Amino acid sequence: MKRICAAIAIAAALLTIGPAAGAQKFIPAHVEVSKSTVDIEGRTFYVHTVEARQTLYSICKAYDADLDEVKEINAERLTGGLKTGSLLLIPADKKVAESKTEPRTVAAEPARQVQEAPAEQPRQEVKYIYHRVKWYDSLLMLSLKYKVSQEDIVELNNLDSKTLVVGQILKIPVRGDVDSDIIDDNTMVEVPEEGDFEEDDDTDTEVTIIDQEEPEQDWNWKPVYVPFNGTANIALIIPIGSKTSSPSGNFLDFYGGMLMAIEDARKDGTNVNLKVIDMTDFSSAEQLMQESRLENFDFLIGNFSMENIETPAHWCDIHHIPLISPLDQKVEAATYNHPYLINVQLASSTQTMRMAESIGFRPGKDNVVVLADSGENQSKFHSEITASLDSLHIPYTIAKTSSGHILENLRNTLIQGKRNHVIITSERESLAGDAVRTLGNLSRAGTYEIVGYASHKIRKFESIEADSYQKMNAHFSMGHYVDYSDEDAREFVRRYRALYNADPGNFGFQGYDVGAYFIDALKRYGNDMINGIGRYYHEGMQLNFRFDRRNSFGGMFNEATKNLVY
Repeated sequence: MKRICAAIAIAAALLTIGPAAGAQKFIPAHVEVSKSTVDIEGRTFYVHTVEARQTLYSICKAYDADLDEVKEINAERLTGGLKTGSLLLIPADKKVAESKTEPRTVAAEPARQVQEAPAEQPRQEVKYIYHRVKWYDSLLMLSLKYKVSQEDIVELNNLDSKTLVVGQILKIPVRGDVDSDIIDDNTMVEVPEEGDFEEDDDTDTEVTIIDQEEPEQDWNWKPVYVPFNGTANIALIIPIGSKTSSPSGNFLDFYGGMLMAIEDARKDGTNVNLKVIDMTDFSSAEQLMQESRLENFDFLIGNFSMENIETPAHWCDIHHIPLISPLDQKVEAATYNHPYLINVQLASSTQTMRMAESIGFRPGKDNVVVLADSGENQSKFHSEITASLDSLHIPYTIAKTSSGHILENLRNTLIQGKRNHVIITSERESLAGDAVRTLGNLSRAGTYEIVGYASHKIRKFESIEADSYQKMNAHFSMGHYVDYSDEDAREFVRRYRALYNADPGNFGFQGYDVGAYFIDALKRYGNDMINGIGRYYHEGMQLNFRFDRRNSFGGMFNEATKNLVY
């Protein structure tokens, strides 16, 4: 560990590294009065999105609102303090500070409106969002998107489990702090009578937004295209722990791989200024974003977790700076709500969907069998693959089995003369091993044409030999994989060893692939890189890159898997 730390430190000294950020005086940011309002229980409220360096005092001053009243109204939202990106309800019963010329008239009018409103326009007490479930949806993602708890969704829809079914309609309560910019073409917002919501195919759903204006923010990206000027300014934000006695080996590995990508870019004529920020030097993401002075960077690479990514993602949306999340699968959920967030690491549901797509189902020529554990508790992979098959309208047969009974159960589902795609969904080593060996023997016997599929997790089982995968023509879809027989991978290992006197791990390959891809994308697309990567497919040593948006207000998702075929 000490050798690799020292080696990377020496290599970093050869590159242009930005200086560490110094402390700066805290100055509250300007508060812009929101144009979005919402009516709740006869009162009208502004919906204010908290920005970096705003304080509760400065917000109340801009709206000419009573500080204690705002605290009381937003008590739940202020638990743990004021957070960037959170939404506050500000009473709109009087005009803001800029328009206080007639305070008596302004104060009197809302009071009269509140008294008369019930007689003139009865208030609708219950309002809901109706969401059509897509293959990539999960309860966690929906709870984050609509700002309700998973338990509320389960209870309101009488769900037996937390597994969602593609196409089902979920009823979700509307909260006062839900922005209208979360509404997409899979969502209907209204108060229908029983049975008014009809389930159709994939036709567009008409959207009616209740008591909310169109979102003030226009996510049209950078309006003026600026081509690449020859110098890439990058900030790398990772928890190295450089001031501790045991810095993180994984993140030093990532850093080392990225330094090699930067060196290669320099050899190709690209200047790179890299600023490395150690997350462990800051008490919170809020402090990190306030003190790091990141406004002039072309893009940020930050290993934020799902728990602390909201603040930096919101900051990057405001400043139109891409934020690349390279390692955490769970960040996929946050990407739905942040247009400048780029999620590199594929979630398991995305990997499973790519596997289902690779079947290339041909009616009349293919037979799909899902080989499941006979027990009650099925694996997450089982629910994800069946959801993916349903979404793609691929017919399949489920064969539940246990160790010792696989052969007889398979013979009841396999069809001679067709290509049999058998998906092993169990992740128990005993059953998965028996299934792989049985499929291999059936394939070698020549009675059935078999293509096998399984969760990438079973590749770690030592009891399953590689030739068993070859016999059953095994297919795996993975988020990352290194083929050490590839000459580029071999050369990378040799160079890494020469520089750091150690072998690269998965983080080292990841750091190189991420650095090389996005530096090249910046050269190609300039400040429109956030959109340009949607047209730029690339195969790296460990990662493949193919980005796309899943909704009009979200960021970029990596949709490319590493597909391994034996």
